[in-house]
Amino acid sequence: MTDSTLAFSRRILLHICLAFWSYILNRPLGGQRLRIGHFSLSAAKDIRYEGALYNKSYSFTFTASSISWRFQVPQRDDPRWLTLAVYSIFYTSSTGDISTEKIETIIWFYPMLFRFTAGPWANVTLDGLRIKVQKSTATPYWVQKLRENLVGTFLTGEFLRADVFRTTVRFAGLSERQEDKPDGYTDPKAKLAPERSDSDADADADDSDEELCGCCSAPSRSGSNGYASYAHQEEADALASADEYKTGPLTVWDDDEVRFNAVARGVQISNTHGRIYTFERIDSQLRRNWSADRGSFAMVAEGCRWVRVHFPFERVAARTWYMQLLSSILHFPIDLVRTFNDPASSINLHVTRVDVTFESFRLRDAELVRQGFSLMRESAMKSRIDWSDVFFDALVDAFATS
Repeated sequence: MTDSTLAFSRRILLHICLAFWSYILNRPLGGQRLRIGHFSLSAAKDIRYEGALYNKSYSFTFTASSISWRFQVPQRDDPRWLTLAVYSIFYTSSTGDISTEKIETIIWFYPMLFRFTAGPWANVTLDGLRIKVQKSTATPYWVQKLRENLVGTFLTGEFLRADVFRTTVRFAGLSERQEDKPDGYTDPKAKLAPERSDSDADADADDSDEELCGCCSAPSRSGSNGYASYAHQEEADALASADEYKTGPLTVWDDDEVRFNAVARGVQISNTHGRIYTFERIDSQLRRNWSADRGSFAMVAEGCRWVRVHFPFERVAARTWYMQLLSSILHFPIDLVRTFNDPASSINLHVTRVDVTFESFRLRDAELVRQGFSLMRESAMKSRIDWSDVFFDALVDAFATS
């Protein structure tokens, strides 16, 4: 157990004590205040907790409509002994906001003995999780650790299944559809047509024996924007719909921006710590506008699971009930210390849907870029490829440095 872990634990215990006494005394203590509207033996309602950390440079507010708990006698087919449920959670801070409809936590009684889990002592289920971060340069610590864990698993884990995985890159004004354009948009093909004066149009009409209709004639006048216009709008619409995926020149309404989309369905990944990541659906989008010097990131994931599984050596032979009982009792102190050092190691997580939004996002803050360059450099060093770090340093300076 490291000194940093002990210091962090002491700080958490101090905040819990301050929050408890602030509720008893009904006044803030040490920047912490806890208020509960109604309290009973089985539930608490209208909870509000306000706090400040790091010399009041970081402030947060936690609210929940109700918290309920239910004890029960563990049984062989259902060895749970405590069920916690928290409803309508809102967490607001100076760096980001979090909300969820419900969090349900089931704590098991010797789950390995009854073979309900592969080691974790609790199952946590989150319904409708929404995370909103103001700036990628000031990402909350736990969100940053979550990003590092997920991206590291995607880059180094073993893909057991991936039904669909697709990426697309679209540039504004080039691959967008006509209906996505703003009002007043001029078709790029119209810009390519030569401008004609009224005198030239009259001369061409005199030389021609057959009068052409407006759809077949060349542009006869210039529009208010300085570009040629057509006699019939149907002609412009026909040109716009033809070869809709071919690119044209940028217009004055288009910004210098790029949009990157990633879509995945039915993904299962195994990492090196005996965990299986499952995603039924992932939709993500990264946008960057160089004209306005801003960027954003959004991701929607459904059916997310983070489950501990047995290691291969644990699946070689099934243990008898007595050996399983002895193993559970002997491993309890080890699990207790592990839970204290890393609480996430003792839970199985299930999130029905998660929406993540970064209102201000920079490419250099993307965890995929950071870890991707690190893996490239590590692979080059292992392969004894000497590029004198010129190429990698240039890329890191351009994208991966903060």
